[in-house]
Amino acid sequence: MISGLGIFCGAAFVHQAALAAKSSSAPRSAWRPLFNGRNLDGWSIFEQGVGNSDPHGAITIKNGMLHMLGPGFSGPDASSFGHIATIGEYADFHLRMEFCFGERRFAPRLLQRRNSGLLYHLASDRDRLFPDCVEYQFEEGDIGDAIMVNTRSLQGPQLGGTPLWPNYFPGLPTEYAQPTTGGGIARQWHRHAGNYERLDSWNTIDLYAFGDQAAHLVNGRIVNTLFRMVGRDGAPLTRGRIALEFEAAEVFMRNVMIRDLLPQEIAEIRSGR
Repeated sequence: MISGLGIFCGAAFVHQAALAAKSSSAPRSAWRPLFNGRNLDGWSIFEQGVGNSDPHGAITIKNGMLHMLGPGFSGPDASSFGHIATIGEYADFHLRMEFCFGERRFAPRLLQRRNSGLLYHLASDRDRLFPDCVEYQFEEGDIGDAIMVNTRSLQGPQLGGTPLWPNYFPGLPTEYAQPTTGGGIARQWHRHAGNYERLDSWNTIDLYAFGDQAAHLVNGRIVNTLFRMVGRDGAPLTRGRIALEFEAAEVFMRNVMIRDLLPQEIAEIRSGR
């Protein structure tokens, strides 16, 4: 039996969704698959200690789903780090995907939290585990964090308890936080706000990236926002390849989709509608 409160909340949700649909007047582009569910056409691969191939079966595809570091992975443990990356570059987009963790973990992270991630605005290098990029972190407890890999950004402050979006206010900080350097990589780490992750089931990930800003959503809630993203040369960071990574932990990914954010829709987002 559905309680009266449940009926009320359900009705309120439908009403709000209808209002949102009516308030959006900007044209929207159609979703298209970024991963086709059958093979890695349109993607390159990098596997630690191997290069641009997958001789150890780190990636399998079945029933339209990417399975990374599953039972078919034959090792060695050093090769349990890698990624697949799009051949093409993307700018001004909305990406949506689902992921969940498996149970398998590999040295040197046998006792550490399971980890994966979505890399965007990725540089063109195909011979490095971490080319310059922004990482949307999928680590347990940190899903939604942003790690700037040889890049920088201003994190949206939490004003009123929620990350600032969609515009950066005058008078807010304009100095970039100092990165931490290790392993030849300078990293800024911007922590997420709010815990909406599911550790033992599927998570829906949304990424809005347009101009030099981005928003990270976990299961429908904004948990992190980035503004004035720049590359190591100080130029605005607005485009690049997209990658899905594996970091010594089994992970499943599916329904990886992308759509263009058209200028009218970006203007509407900036207006707060």
